[in-house]
Amino acid sequence: MRTFTLQISLLLLLTTGSAFALDEPGQDLPFLGRYPGSIIDSYKTAHYDEATIPLGILGRKGFANSETVEGQVTYIRYKVPEDRSPLEFIRNYRQALQRAGFHILWQCADHGCRNPDADVAATLWRGAPTRYTGGAEIFSFENGRMLSAEYRATDGVRTIVFINDNTLFGHSQDASVYAVQTKPMHSGLVSSDVGQLTSESMAGALIQRGHFAMHLPFDFNQATLRPDAQSTLTALSQLMEQHPSLRVRLEGHTDQVGSAAYNQMLSLNRALAVKSALVARGIVGQRIEVTGFGATRPVAGNNTDEGRAQNRRVEVVDLSPGAIAGLPPANADIAPTTTHAPAMNSAPTPYKAVSITATQHQSLGDLQPPSMLLSN
Repeated sequence: MRTFTLQISLLLLLTTGSAFALDEPGQDLPFLGRYPGSIIDSYKTAHYDEATIPLGILGRKGFANSETVEGQVTYIRYKVPEDRSPLEFIRNYRQALQRAGFHILWQCADHGCRNPDADVAATLWRGAPTRYTGGAEIFSFENGRMLSAEYRATDGVRTIVFINDNTLFGHSQDASVYAVQTKPMHSGLVSSDVGQLTSESMAGALIQRGHFAMHLPFDFNQATLRPDAQSTLTALSQLMEQHPSLRVRLEGHTDQVGSAAYNQMLSLNRALAVKSALVARGIVGQRIEVTGFGATRPVAGNNTDEGRAQNRRVEVVDLSPGAIAGLPPANADIAPTTTHAPAMNSAPTPYKAVSITATQHQSLGDLQPPSMLLSN
């Protein structure tokens, strides 16, 4: 996956002097500021979960229209200055979202947000640390407004925001902000194959085929190697230590999600990350060449999650045939460190996330809008 940035700003901070509490439990969304004077009262984010976005009024049997969206979910509750009305608050957010290219999906005011006989609460995200049992948001209020909005990037990634501002019991004013940035779930994190890449199996593959693929676990949309990649990297460094004349080329590959230029850059950066890890283990850098092919050399179809996962790889190519000729090719068929579980239903749509400035799009892990996160 990867992030593409949109050259826009959500100018919600209407004044420059807003002071943020030092002990706040979280931070603003990287693409959406806060109303001046607001204080974060509660905050939580999940790398991958599902949340329900209201697209219609609340009735006795739930929302008249809604969508359950999967991806990175963030919940923020603000305490809003009491001298500001929900009307003023929600209009400023709506204006900022529209300026950023968001489309307003639904909005309502006061008791028009629910049927008179509807329940007073509805659960949007069970992970939300609200004050209410089960993570439910209260939809019954005397003076309040809410809206849902969406940004859909050209590559298919969606950023959906739901904002609810209400006055509780005629006193304190709260505003809840939900943001979901769609992206595929990390699959294959639980292995059903105990086989591991070893220096012997790598050697056998190089003797027999001259190359082998490492499907290394990288952080989402990053060229950062995760801890569970270390055993494979150690095995490769051991192989190169055992055969000092062995020279290799590391070839980075991605799936087809995203632009060709971005894929090429990401594939090269991931190959460089592997080289850096080997050098850190004492392997001389001159023995390692690196290149990136982006999505130009797929080994599987890009129309399924499993196929895209196979295409996201770093291949090791032997540049010194004969350097390990003394080893038997008994273990040429090497097993990946993890295997991807079969798709239980249809393959997930390859999504991205959105961001507001060119530099902000990595500030919240993989969550960011108007430009979105992808797979690779």
